[in-house]
Amino acid sequence: MLFHTEKRDWAQDYIDQGILPGFSNMPSYSGIGALRNSDVLTAVSHVASNVARFPIVILDDDKNAVKNIKSVDYLLNKHPNDMLSAYHWRFLMTVNAILTGDGFSRIIRDPHTKAPLEIQYFPPSQTYIDDSDVMNIKYEFTPINQKGGGQTIVVPAEDVIHFMFFTYDGIHGRSPLLSLADEIGLQDDGIKTLRRFFKSGLKGGLLKAKGKLSPEARLKTRKDFEYSQRNSNAGSPIIIDDRFEYSPIEVDTNVLQLINSNNYSTAQIAKALHIPAYKLAVNSPNQSIKQLNEDFITSDLPYYFKPIASNLEMTMLTDRQRHNCHIEFDTRKETGMSMDDVQKGVTNNVITPNEGRVRMGLVKSDNPDLDRFQSTLNTVFLDKKEEYQKQSTAKGGGIDDKRLGNSTVDDANSDESSN
Repeated sequence: MLFHTEKRDWAQDYIDQGILPGFSNMPSYSGIGALRNSDVLTAVSHVASNVARFPIVILDDDKNAVKNIKSVDYLLNKHPNDMLSAYHWRFLMTVNAILTGDGFSRIIRDPHTKAPLEIQYFPPSQTYIDDSDVMNIKYEFTPINQKGGGQTIVVPAEDVIHFMFFTYDGIHGRSPLLSLADEIGLQDDGIKTLRRFFKSGLKGGLLKAKGKLSPEARLKTRKDFEYSQRNSNAGSPIIIDDRFEYSPIEVDTNVLQLINSNNYSTAQIAKALHIPAYKLAVNSPNQSIKQLNEDFITSDLPYYFKPIASNLEMTMLTDRQRHNCHIEFDTRKETGMSMDDVQKGVTNNVITPNEGRVRMGLVKSDNPDLDRFQSTLNTVFLDKKEEYQKQSTAKGGGIDDKRLGNSTVDDANSDESSN
């Protein structure tokens, strides 16, 4: 680990990259500034909350059973550091990875065992990736103190958790919002048009003056007219003298309706961020909310889950653990097998009752009998059928066949005699 005094202008670097909003008149379609758009805010918060709410589990590759690695489970699901809960840490990391392309956290390890002890979050504005040597990537963290400066911490890639959902070089992430500049701009322009229309108080009109006016006179006449009407409200009378003729401009309300009902930009934002369009108030397909939610978890969220799990495997697990385990987000409580499907699987000897409980998202039972395959006495293997019939005939019939769920002629005769 290396320390040196930081000399670069970090803020300007990230203003130039669009990660932090600048002071120019150009709108920002990525970074924190993008959250001014309500659709972007809704989409980002929806994805981040789903990444944050599902538990992260370590599964055995062979048995697909949950492995208990306490230090990793505690940091990822409960308490990564003294400042943040696990939910807010994952929420922050996901929000930054979407808005800026990257989410960064430093892993503080035990100096002797190298086990992870703490996960320290850093915003992108305090992080720089040194990729001068692509075979030896370094991350430079510069925390900002109250005086404005800070000492830079240089750590290797294996000690950094790096969330990035789209990348073209494996080193730097790219925000999907960079591809939505036209769509977000179109939506913003439509909203501004509506604001100007209603802010004007519906008083737009045409003022005709008698005689020929110079450009300067026209400007002065307009300013005088606007000044005389400055305290009036919508619907107030307009006072003019006999030198002028005023007529209101008719506004095509169809244009305003088109602006207000334009769902194109909203649908494009939903598509780019991999969320169902109905979450942004766009009409959804003819499916139930449960079906839409399950489809979102199984089809769209893996776009976020897989990169996160892959990076956590490389940084939080040892090489030996990676050979035997893998990390996943546990969504079984919402997408697991139903009770009916588990019952069918147990009845058909596909799974054991305990495997069914695990697939439903329930805790595995300690009852050893639930780890055995279940069967009934009403079934028999086809290659054993003739053998059982011979045994039944030799013994007089009836008893064994009843046990197998079959009825014989002797059984029927005995029942008639008893009656």
